[in-house]
Amino acid sequence: MPEIPEFSHSRDMHLRGSLELPAKWSGIAIGTLTLTLALGTSGCDSAKAWVDEAPSAAVMKSAEDIDDSADWEGAMVPPEDGPKLAPIAMKSAVYSQPNSASDKVGYLRLGAKVARTAEPVSGGADCRGGWYGLRPVGYACAGDDNTLKLDHPLVKAIAVEPDRSKPMPYKYAFIRAVAPNYLRVPSTEEQFRYEMRLERHLRNWKKLSYRWDALEVGANDVPLGEGGLANGPIPANAIAMTMGERFGGESEGSPWWLRGERRIPNVSGFRAPPYAVIASRIKRHAGVALIGNFTTGEEAQGRRFAISTDARLIPADKLKADSGSPFHGESIREHGLPVAFARKAGATWWNIKKGKLKKGERLKWREFISLTGNVRKIQGVRMVEARNGQWVRSKDLKTAPKNSKLPWFAKGSTRWIDISILSQTLVLWEGNIPIYATLISTGRDGVGDPKRTLSTPQGTFKIYQKHVTTTMDSDAADSEFELRDVPWVMYFKGGYALHAAYWHDDFGRGRSHGCVNLSPIDARYAFQWSSPDVPEHWHAAYTGDTFGKGTLVHIHP
Repeated sequence: MPEIPEFSHSRDMHLRGSLELPAKWSGIAIGTLTLTLALGTSGCDSAKAWVDEAPSAAVMKSAEDIDDSADWEGAMVPPEDGPKLAPIAMKSAVYSQPNSASDKVGYLRLGAKVARTAEPVSGGADCRGGWYGLRPVGYACAGDDNTLKLDHPLVKAIAVEPDRSKPMPYKYAFIRAVAPNYLRVPSTEEQFRYEMRLERHLRNWKKLSYRWDALEVGANDVPLGEGGLANGPIPANAIAMTMGERFGGESEGSPWWLRGERRIPNVSGFRAPPYAVIASRIKRHAGVALIGNFTTGEEAQGRRFAISTDARLIPADKLKADSGSPFHGESIREHGLPVAFARKAGATWWNIKKGKLKKGERLKWREFISLTGNVRKIQGVRMVEARNGQWVRSKDLKTAPKNSKLPWFAKGSTRWIDISILSQTLVLWEGNIPIYATLISTGRDGVGDPKRTLSTPQGTFKIYQKHVTTTMDSDAADSEFELRDVPWVMYFKGGYALHAAYWHDDFGRGRSHGCVNLSPIDARYAFQWSSPDVPEHWHAAYTGDTFGKGTLVHIHP
């Protein structure tokens, strides 16, 4: 399992100010450190047309002038409706103090706009454009990765953030045939140059698109209640997304930044010269997240192109849209454990009449069942009793049993996650109270050695990084193919993480490369419930002094 990029914990960072912070950021002691500030705009590279002027050196603190022992908590938390800083990179680090030698506490992503201090708190050799305090914590440099100019071409072109109110925060699709990642709208000639057997592909797509493009309702169609709990089934009148909706929203004609030539830089991880038509290719079956689409004119064969989160173009006829699994767990605050899910085809309810079993109605696939804990062996079959008075064969279920003994940390209000590899269940706990249960998919090799097999590590860990989305390769993504923007990622040991899986609906069976797969609805619920919190408009947060300790993850057979 690969290691994710290193980061260091914050040593000296504290929350700043007290301007209308959300409840989860309240209760923080506020200091009175006085800073001498001056109003200025930013810029680290004066050669760039869209870089701001650097603040005056006469009024800026240099990196050498910064007191590393200062807690910087006197800088007021920027109000939500104040001036904004916009990242112009796919990953822009947030630091614990206003200098690049301090610890990273998270990062921002292109598409966001984050409230900032009106004036820079410092400058210096590491950031001529000035360091700005962010809401609710941390500092970012206005320069190569961030701008104060909201009319910057990248800020105007890519103005889409992941929708954190939805289980699937972007629109997602899979590659059905090897495709170029275009940097600009390709001409007909260029399409035939870069796409193998294109004529045959387009001919087949025109004949079979009604079948290839079929789409069902999914995770985002399930109504959600308070805290992200599923609030009933998908409405009967729900319909699948239209062609425009499923690829991130349709615009009339090509976007302004693609007219004529590409008018924004390449921000993908694949380097390409300015004149390049493509920036790498993407393999069949890979997963992508999309933020928009448009239909071209005759000069480009009238094809529809989807825009990926890193502003590359993929032909929509080579995409298979996906709506994510609608499966989800259930709240168990009222009755607690044990609970179970029907996980065998043909499973049914049973009644006991005069000591004999009488078959009842068929159970739905993965139907949630609250159990009493009563067990009986009838006619040689182990049966468990449900709270509705009926019985179910134990072998037809995936069961989260009532714990005979809880770990030492299961007390007070401590939040922890309990994962059973053998039962493929996950239970969220608050102290000694179980509150939520669901099915998961752990490593496909069961309880084997993670160093030699595709197994999930056992032990007690702490979540140390949370990402709204992150791209995983074939080793980390529990797939043979690249999966971009995997949602709701919670790293707990090296490259092992709990995360949503938008590429399968097989929860209740081990099938991953070692990570813990959850349905999009369950992953979002666990992400919001667990620590560290990821502030609004941020893309990731790291544990440490700034955000505190991460939620415990207890994994056992």
